[in-house]
Amino acid sequence: MSGKLAIMAGLAIVFGATSYYAGNQYLDRQAQARLDQIESSNRAIETTTVVVADAALSFGDTLDADKLRLISWPKDSMPEGAFTSIEDVIGGGQRRVLKAIARNEPLLAAKLSGEDGRASLSGIIAEGMRAVTIPVDTVKGVGGFVQPGDRVDIVFSQRDRQSGEQTAKIIMENVKVLTIDQQADTVASPQIAKTVTLETDTEGAQKLALASEVGRLSLLLRGLGDEKEVGNAVISLGAEEVGEGGRSVAPKPAVSSASASGTGEGKGGFLSFLNQAQEQKSKTVRVVGGYEVREATVPILEKLEQQRDSEVGE
Repeated sequence: MSGKLAIMAGLAIVFGATSYYAGNQYLDRQAQARLDQIESSNRAIETTTVVVADAALSFGDTLDADKLRLISWPKDSMPEGAFTSIEDVIGGGQRRVLKAIARNEPLLAAKLSGEDGRASLSGIIAEGMRAVTIPVDTVKGVGGFVQPGDRVDIVFSQRDRQSGEQTAKIIMENVKVLTIDQQADTVASPQIAKTVTLETDTEGAQKLALASEVGRLSLLLRGLGDEKEVGNAVISLGAEEVGEGGRSVAPKPAVSSASASGTGEGKGGFLSFLNQAQEQKSKTVRVVGGYEVREATVPILEKLEQQRDSEVGE
């Protein structure tokens, strides 16, 4: 019995010593990791200098030392195309701003012209695309709410001189607006523009140039992120739907002379209307809703016929 107790006591001592050693090692590793973390956070971050705008800059602004300043920037997170000295920006020649730069924003080569100082529109046109300018007014330009960078659809409309019919069709979709008049930056308030410059391919530029000569062009402003295709169905209005000045008007309902005379013969006029409709149980009318014109067959109500019979009985 005493031998078994001795064996059990020995095993307990061995297991206890092993657990103590393993626990000690774990705690030592945790403590070392914490110390390494503290030392790493206390270690100085390596920085460099970067050129930023000392004031907001707009398209076409010239750059000089008074508009720029240097700030410290983490070396590991330098933006691509950034400048590390003011001399790098203005030393080789006069540069101009191609895209709006906010105050304290780093100057990037992609937002500046070359050292020849040309702030041309060509600097912001995507590769393989073309810029084309079309005339607009308050209505066609969406009331001045279109801004550079917005996306628009373009509607072409024209009127047939012989038939008087007007047609409208979306000829281009999801077109990027480059400038409003000669302004390539967005503005805080709507502005009424006379021209809009759009970015399109060569075929689109030719289409717009031709369309602006033979008809009218209007802009449809797209919502932010809306890239759905809308199709190019032709909408037309015949001469009878187009009133004076080219405005769409609804047809006026025919009014009988008896009911419109106001001579106290309203009952007779009403009976006359029903008597005329006795042989005609339905009537075809034209319904105009926006650009849509359709015909519908409307049955004459039984209630009106019953009212006529009661009046005849009197």
